[in-house]
Amino acid sequence: MRKVLLFGGSFDPIHNGHLHIAKKALAETNHDALWFLLAGLSPFKEDASSFASRKDMIELMIKDDPNLEICDIESTLPVPSYSVDTIKALKEKHPNTQFDWLIGSDQLDALDQWKDIDILKSWVTFYVYQRPGYNNDHGFKKISGDMMDVSSTAIRQGKSYETDPLILKYMMENGLYLHTMLQSHMSEKRYNHTLSVTKLALSLAKTHSIDLDKTMLSAMMHDYCKEWDMDTLTQIVSEYKPEALSLPKAYYHAYGASYILKEKYHITDIEVLDAIENHVSGETDFSLGKVLFIADKCEKGRPYDASEYVRIAHQDLNKGFIAVKENQKKYLKENL
Repeated sequence: MRKVLLFGGSFDPIHNGHLHIAKKALAETNHDALWFLLAGLSPFKEDASSFASRKDMIELMIKDDPNLEICDIESTLPVPSYSVDTIKALKEKHPNTQFDWLIGSDQLDALDQWKDIDILKSWVTFYVYQRPGYNNDHGFKKISGDMMDVSSTAIRQGKSYETDPLILKYMMENGLYLHTMLQSHMSEKRYNHTLSVTKLALSLAKTHSIDLDKTMLSAMMHDYCKEWDMDTLTQIVSEYKPEALSLPKAYYHAYGASYILKEKYHITDIEVLDAIENHVSGETDFSLGKVLFIADKCEKGRPYDASEYVRIAHQDLNKGFIAVKENQKKYLKENL
């Protein structure tokens, strides 16, 4: 009979700590495989990624380890679904497999509240991954190991990159957690500006058949570093684009955002990086860059009426771009 250890969670997203625990658990037990038991998420959880996206990210994380697999059975079960229901369904689907359950010691105090816990205990053996500061005095089988200082929350907020590089890239290319990231790095005023820019950029992109995913990413991330301190931005520019040090410091945040996307999230798309780097100056030849420049300068939160420029840009992107650049030069000359 095959023995499988189940490791349940939302994995939103899966990170290096999850992988570390999974490999440690397999090494200390006699199971043939460990399955990441992917849980459904509440529809009320803000900025949560879909079941399919979370499954994709797990696949990216475990692609090189044949002893790690994904179990997606909870996507087929009625809601609400409980652990006992999951095991019952798995036993019916895999009658020749013995399933056991991996939990953290932080879950022990609530274990007796699980639905039909006595039935569940008769079906599976619980293995507990010891966590410092939690109850480790219990009758379950123990797995000892260190804990990595990483959380899915920190990754969603853009405060940690402790997951597979392919997952970080997937997050950006699929627009995952962008709202959470932005709200963690900027003021409400800057966030609202970003949403307004994104709305206008997408409208222009639709008109001119420009890739909407690239437009979304460029617009959402263009001011990501706008409120970072200048010392940090200067250090980034000096390492990432030293030739830009001669430019006004008001340009630095654009290079900072480009740096974050390329160096941290492994985005190498020339059009996206160019659009972000040049959204202040407008020194771009790409249609995407022109869209972002126009949207940034003409969004409704600006202290001037740009509706005529938006109208022109919808009719002819190049004419609109030139008109906005000229108006921007005039505006800066009169107001600086």
